[in-house]
Amino acid sequence: MPHAELEARLWERVWEEPGSGRRASFFPHILSEAVRDLTAEEQIQTWEHPTKGGVTTELIIPGNVDGRWTYIERVIRRKAMLYARFLRWSKTEFGPAGEAVVRASLTDAMHRGFVPITPGFGEVGTLGTASVRGPLDSGAWMLVNDPVARLPVPHAVLFEIKNRRLTLYPRHAEVHQLLYKAAHFQQELPGQRIVPVLICRRAHKWLFWMAKDLGFIVHDTKKQYLTLPDKTDPRLLEEVRAGLALDDLQLVSSTSQPRIHNLFLEVLPAQARAVAERWAQAGSTLLKHYQTMRDDRLKPWTRTEALADLRADAALALDAAGVPPDEQILAWALEEDTDTPEGY
Repeated sequence: MPHAELEARLWERVWEEPGSGRRASFFPHILSEAVRDLTAEEQIQTWEHPTKGGVTTELIIPGNVDGRWTYIERVIRRKAMLYARFLRWSKTEFGPAGEAVVRASLTDAMHRGFVPITPGFGEVGTLGTASVRGPLDSGAWMLVNDPVARLPVPHAVLFEIKNRRLTLYPRHAEVHQLLYKAAHFQQELPGQRIVPVLICRRAHKWLFWMAKDLGFIVHDTKKQYLTLPDKTDPRLLEEVRAGLALDDLQLVSSTSQPRIHNLFLEVLPAQARAVAERWAQAGSTLLKHYQTMRDDRLKPWTRTEALADLRADAALALDAAGVPPDEQILAWALEEDTDTPEGY
């Protein structure tokens, strides 16, 4: 099976031990460590299989195939065909689908005070007099009542949308791409209330802890949105869902238009003011760390060191902001030198 299926079955679904009824799920970094250990012990092996469509897939198969190769080979061909189909779609169909769902959801929420920063809630590369290289995926103005002045205050809600299989952790470059851009805007516009929001398919709990400390919002949809190429039979999508346990694949089409309501109608109205305050006081002061960690070319051990440095300076920033120690989490830095698998 591909690693994506392994995570789907043992992390996203609840695994039940045959016979005992015991149920458990395993975090992605635990699964990655288990794969490394079992590979080293030759209990499993990685198998590359080229498909007829020209895509080479990487699958996990048993280490010992004696006496059962015919069956295993048949399964390899089927899994490789399905995974190759998924990989082809991922190159063109996932990113635009995720952005379309977010922008449509924002449009639906305009009655709650969301106003596009750019037409159609499109990409945001400029905010007032400040600009950033590489625009954010979307942005909205949101009016939030100031309890002291009793007047509405405009908050800039800035979105990055990561509609990928990867479960995001604090160490991942995708997180710091958002934080770097939001921190840059905050430093250029110190009086502006800014709310950074990361929308992704899945996030580990450590990323939610990091967001609470630094002042940003993580929303994991637990869905991976996609469109299909023209004239694609929808049954092909169902084959991928069933064959690879990718239950969360959700089609975006003229007849299927999913929305994200909770984030815009409940979470942001309740949290935007406090998040913007924490971001201005603490999270936005750590720009140099985000600048380092947004580089997806960093070696894993360098990334581990960089995350530890970020955590250390985050503790100082929280102290300087007057955040009581019992409200600081700071337990979100991975102490290992290997990232979860990329590119699937």
